Amino acid sequence: MHIIITGCGRVGSSLASYLSYEGHDVVVIDKKYDSFKRLGGTFNGITHEGVAFDEEILLDAGIEKADAFAAVTNVDNTNVMACEIAINVYGVPSVISRLYSPHKELTFFVLNIDYICGTTLLTDRIREKLFHGDEVIVQQERFDVGIQIVEFIVPGEADGKPAGNLDFGVSSKLIALLRNNREIEWNEHTPLRKGDRAVINMRKEGWKTVKECLGEDGLESPTCRLNVIPTDSKDTLAIIKGEPTDARVIIAGCSEVGSYLAYIMSMEGHRVTVIDNDSCLFSRLSKNYDGTVMEGNVYDEHTLINAGIEEADAFVAVTKFDNTNLMASEVVRNVFSVPYVMARVFNPDKEATYRALNLNYVCGTRLLTHALLERIQQPKVKLRSSCCNNLFSLVEFECPDSWEGKNTKWAKEKAGVKFAYITRRNSGYFPDNNFMLKSGDTITALATEKQAQKLERYLRKH
Repeated sequence: MHIIITGCGRVGSSLASYLSYEGHDVVVIDKKYDSFKRLGGTFNGITHEGVAFDEEILLDAGIEKADAFAAVTNVDNTNVMACEIAINVYGVPSVISRLYSPHKELTFFVLNIDYICGTTLLTDRIREKLFHGDEVIVQQERFDVGIQIVEFIVPGEADGKPAGNLDFGVSSKLIALLRNNREIEWNEHTPLRKGDRAVINMRKEGWKTVKECLGEDGLESPTCRLNVIPTDSKDTLAIIKGEPTDARVIIAGCSEVGSYLAYIMSMEGHRVTVIDNDSCLFSRLSKNYDGTVMEGNVYDEHTLINAGIEEADAFVAVTKFDNTNLMASEVVRNVFSVPYVMARVFNPDKEATYRALNLNYVCGTRLLTHALLERIQQPKVKLRSSCCNNLFSLVEFECPDSWEGKNTKWAKEKAGVKFAYITRRNSGYFPDNNFMLKSGDTITALATEKQAQKLERYLRKH
């Protein structure tokens, strides 16, 4: 495909690098020449310095033969104008725009411009993950096939028990085991250690097996606990998720994301305070925002105390500076012991630091890039969620025709990812190495970013 990208910020450069790696012909336009430094030395596309909607620049970029056009500058009006020209003047088949301000969604809708709003996307992901307990996280629930993917921290009661205890027939299966934020090789005899992070498949009967392995209180947490729920036939174990409905939430940074997150959470009944050192930014808050504001440095202890940090249930750092978000989160977590702390990350290169510190985060750049990629190239590998603090992605892909009749041991070696479960028609399977695949099976797996990229390239060739 011949793809033109306007805007070489973090999202634009990440998108261009990925598409270039996939073998597409990529042209990037930006008004600042220095922005192209973000592309790095491996980018093999073309760059043009200029305005995103300048027709002369667009013609030089090959817009008359473009298969796709993505406007991802940080100015909504620029993106609108560039998309209008790509659609109405040059008839580009696939046009997608990035949208900053949710208040401008109506404009994009009226003009029939396909868009992804990074602000709402990031806000939704933060709200989804904010009140997850560290001990137990349900990453996916497939009620149609009766399967869950669950991530949890191994408690002290299970220290020394063999990892094989987490595998029990068709009820539960261990997928990945991490120690000190690093994946380890394991077999059924590998001893579990307190603090290990495990990711498992399970059916509802699997909760009993896991609870027996980990101890009576092994899966207890402030937000997820195991209770016995009587049924007509027998007792079964289910997870009960108790997210607070009136939490005291402090949001650091009145950025576009911060202001929108504050508005949404206040409308949901939470008691919200927004902190920013620039009081002018509070004008971004909706007139319907039902919370308070505090001017000051987001990691200053005096400011935080005045904002009510000592009574806070949750803290979210969403300023536009990664180091500020990191510092504020560390102060809040280690000095004030707030139960739920989450940070926004701009630069994907910072993710390793957040994981090393075991700090929950959402990388907006990565999230938006994946969303744009799904619209542009209709990838074979679809991102569904993330686990182990974003170390792995939960992905889905369809079994290619060339795998018909092959067993999963062979397929896993070809795919280079960890198979979680396979869906065939209306049934879900935990496949062993001898499970025979059929064309059309849907495979759910765990994959790192690089593994998912390699798998995408492999599937496009097969």
